[in-house]
Amino acid sequence: MREFNVALLGKWCWRMLVDKDGLWYRVLKARYGEEGGRLMDGGGDGSVWWKMICSVCSGAGSGVGSWFEDNVRRVVGGGTSTYFWLDNWVGEAPLRVQFPRRFELSENKGATVKEMAERGWDVGGGAWVWRRRLLAWEEESVLECSSLLCDIVLQVSTLDRWRWVLDHFSGYSVKGTYKYLTLPTTPVETGLYDAAWVKHVPLKVSVFVWCLLRNRLPTKDNLLRRRALHQDDIICVGGCGCQETSHHLFIRCDIFGGLWHRIYQWLDISFIPLELVRDNLHQFGNLAGLPQFTHSFLQVIWHACVWLIWKERNNNIFNHKTKDVVLLLDSVKLTSFLWLKANKLTSAFSYTDWWRDPLLCMGVRD
Repeated sequence: MREFNVALLGKWCWRMLVDKDGLWYRVLKARYGEEGGRLMDGGGDGSVWWKMICSVCSGAGSGVGSWFEDNVRRVVGGGTSTYFWLDNWVGEAPLRVQFPRRFELSENKGATVKEMAERGWDVGGGAWVWRRRLLAWEEESVLECSSLLCDIVLQVSTLDRWRWVLDHFSGYSVKGTYKYLTLPTTPVETGLYDAAWVKHVPLKVSVFVWCLLRNRLPTKDNLLRRRALHQDDIICVGGCGCQETSHHLFIRCDIFGGLWHRIYQWLDISFIPLELVRDNLHQFGNLAGLPQFTHSFLQVIWHACVWLIWKERNNNIFNHKTKDVVLLLDSVKLTSFLWLKANKLTSAFSYTDWWRDPLLCMGVRD
């Protein structure tokens, strides 16, 4: 019964996106206000009904996380009514979530896609206006953001629209949503997804891992399903000749997946290859025989591995550059050390110590 009520209330959330000309929407807009193309929650002044609607839009009461936001996408035509930073129109999350630091520094938080495109969103383009001068590491994320936009072509004569992921043709339906909410495989593996949010790594990396665990990264198989890529272009960039999926790219690929063998050798522990990303995270973050206080170190190393594999994959695609697995391992060692150092977990040892014997630095052995 709870799932059915949530599905019914979700119909209102959908209508608030696609039926903004209705009298009821204009009344709610006058009562609670609008920001970024969305009605505001009204704080403590909202009615009981309105608070229920807002809670359903945020995913409350379903047991499936932010189920509503996860299943809506903005299909961009001319980009006149799509908010560049706020709407989910490119990638697996709104750009404000994918690049939170850039969003905080941006002077164009409320700009539309069309406005940003006209100003120029290439690196150094007029769309990037910041509240202060960017640091070197911050400029790198601007390059990543620009790489997401390099293939975007706006269709001036086409209107922007919302798409319901569970049914691309008919849109939102109470029946379809109820079935989704009650599927046995739907409930989120809370403990596993919580493992994505590690306080010792940058927020953007945790967001990336969260997307990876939910299979929401723009890997070639996902781009093919969205009809953004041709069937002939889905071969893994590692050159192994297999189709690029998240499980293949991060675990099974002879090139990128081979990094894990090097990592286990560096840690001086036995290795049992696993087929799925989530199984790999569970195994690596909770290695049997190692004390619990080492798990935070291991989670940092795991996050560094998948993050650098993804960056190397993108570097291969966009810049046609490749890095040897040994050099990639060195990058994992350095990156994990810097993340730990930023959180004051490396004060007792140096990078040389971490590079040579990480278990000694963790306090596992003398």
